[in-house]
Amino acid sequence: MVTQAQLDALYDAEVLDQAGVKVGPLDRVYLDNATGVPAWVLVRTGWLGGRRVFCPLTNAEVVGTQIRVPYPVGMIKDAPEIPAVEHLTEDEEEQLYDYYAIDEGPAPSA
Repeated sequence: MVTQAQLDALYDAEVLDQAGVKVGPLDRVYLDNATGVPAWVLVRTGWLGGRRVFCPLTNAEVVGTQIRVPYPVGMIKDAPEIPAVEHLTEDEEEQLYDYYAIDEGPAPSA
């Protein structure tokens, strides 16, 4: 399970996809609105981190100074464009749940 303490220690950690391919550096951790559990990471992608995309922490694991997520890099980079503000709205979370094919509800970190 990925804990908040682990994520706090990984400032600027690299996010890797399911095959170990670098997606980009961790920008920010977002908590689930209902549970307060770390549920999403915002990842900087592209040249000089020009685009930031959300990726769920569902079944993610911390490996050293990296976070490995069970999604392919192309899928992560093509995630819906959602503004990186203080928190995700319920509608934004729902859009991301649909995109990543996660059952409705909080994305568990495991």
